[in-house]
Amino acid sequence: MIALKPGVKLKGLTPQVLIAMQAAEHIWWFHGQTTLVVTSCNDGQHKEGSFHYVGQAVDFRIKTMPEKLRAKAVAQLKEALGGEFFVLHESAGTDNEHVHVQWTER
Repeated sequence: MIALKPGVKLKGLTPQVLIAMQAAEHIWWFHGQTTLVVTSCNDGQHKEGSFHYVGQAVDFRIKTMPEKLRAKAVAQLKEALGGEFFVLHESAGTDNEHVHVQWTER
């Protein structure tokens, strides 16, 4: 299941980002997470020029996944999405820990 953190807006997302969400949902489920939480799309505050503002980026919650599985899940997501996506495990070990995924439109 995919759930949205309150305030997340989906309007204007590229189809590629939706595919990334589906891939992440499957990988999170494989690692024991029954729900993939989307924490940001084209909402919130991001750095200037962020892919979030043009519907090409999404953030996922990962801090609820057991710590020993997180790096493997991120690696699997990178592999599943391939070279057109940039996948980054951000702020590991903090309250803001999440996975950032953006479609780079090569």
